[in-house]
Amino acid sequence: MLMGAAAVPVDKAPRKKYNSWMLEHIRSLYPEKSVEHKLLGQIDEKRLPGHIAIIMDGNGRWANQNNLKRTAGHSAGAATARTITEMAARLGIKYLTLFTFSSENWKRPASEIRFLMNMLYEKLLNEQDLLDKNDIKLKILGAIDKLPAKLQKKLRETEAKSKKHRGLQVNLALNYGSRSEIITAVKKIIALGIPASRLNEQSFAKYLDTAGCPDPDLLIRTSGEFRISNFLLFQIAYSELYFTTILWPDFKARDFFRAIIDFQGRNRRFGSI
Repeated sequence: MLMGAAAVPVDKAPRKKYNSWMLEHIRSLYPEKSVEHKLLGQIDEKRLPGHIAIIMDGNGRWANQNNLKRTAGHSAGAATARTITEMAARLGIKYLTLFTFSSENWKRPASEIRFLMNMLYEKLLNEQDLLDKNDIKLKILGAIDKLPAKLQKKLRETEAKSKKHRGLQVNLALNYGSRSEIITAVKKIIALGIPASRLNEQSFAKYLDTAGCPDPDLLIRTSGEFRISNFLLFQIAYSELYFTTILWPDFKARDFFRAIIDFQGRNRRFGSI
């Protein structure tokens, strides 16, 4: 699964002090009068979401709007995924979960699925530098045993090579469906003979694909759809939801900044007053 934004608000408040990470890796990338520079000035570096999850939607519609094949939309979407991953790493985000291929996506034409699998394999071959340069750790979510054998092998190799990286952790959700994930977790618990008395929300979470990751603070969905699509249903109980009409291939760093600014403007009470 893998379109216009609102006018850029002018920041008239005093400039916030950037942390050294932003100063070194982000602010210098943009001219002082650029949209990105203005938006970065509105981000509070002390209140960044620790975990951002993204439903990357709209590749096919983007291709149709541009009179291109759907495969071109997926290629453009992959380029956006790299851009947002790099930006998340530079910002100091700790976890980024990307809904890359859902368990329902097998309903698509075989030729499109074949293209997606081959493209993912080639990206893993050619973009190890992205992980190394940004100290990114890769983790795979989902039932990857259903994927092509050579892709499974490459996914495991890349995951192992990045295991000691200590920067951003990128979770790639592949052949992933949240209901299936929950059922699989229940089966594991039953097989281990764990009594109900020992289960609570925290202990149950240890049997999910996301074990060891905090729940998402912010869930972003592109393309104008207002649904969750069987993604991280257990984990997003208290996540802030951000929906945008922008199609995923058109989702730029500035749009990522806007989502974070919107998140920081919310009052997260978690049931309290």
